[in-house]
Amino acid sequence: MRCLVPLLALGVVLIFLLVPAARSFEQVAGYIYDGIGSSNNLSIVINVTTHDVAIQGTPDARVNNPDDVITNNYEDCGNEDFYCLTGMLEIVIPKAMPMEQWKYRDVSCQSVAQSGGDAYRITCRSPKYRGRPTYTYSLTRGVLSIESSPVAGDYRYDLRGKYGLFSPGVQP
Repeated sequence: MRCLVPLLALGVVLIFLLVPAARSFEQVAGYIYDGIGSSNNLSIVINVTTHDVAIQGTPDARVNNPDDVITNNYEDCGNEDFYCLTGMLEIVIPKAMPMEQWKYRDVSCQSVAQSGGDAYRITCRSPKYRGRPTYTYSLTRGVLSIESSPVAGDYRYDLRGKYGLFSPGVQP
């Protein structure tokens, strides 16, 4: 009985210490795309829970944005026919891929199949953005790279992890 009391007390203390810590590590759904090239040490961070997109330093990039990170909202304009994020991202992909051309919500796009897999390089035009939103989309893994976007300009960002935006069956 003497040994049981200290063990029980230790167990109660551990419960009080670990439960709040576990809550602080709750996963926030989102994706991180890391900048490519020696001069681009930035990442595009997309939080699908809050519909925020931010640029963060690659070593510290987290989906759960710290208070000192400036974020911008994007609009989820998807429907039964299209995956769609407009605003700071301008990504429009038909759910019935592959398609060569499409237009949805003033964004017109075309795709070119990439060799050796199920990926397509998609280039769009949007009246809201002077550049040409460009990204690579895989039928099985979702958006693999963002090469041009309103939030990050004309730099390339590659997916950190295996599955990206609009990956079938792996939505966060």
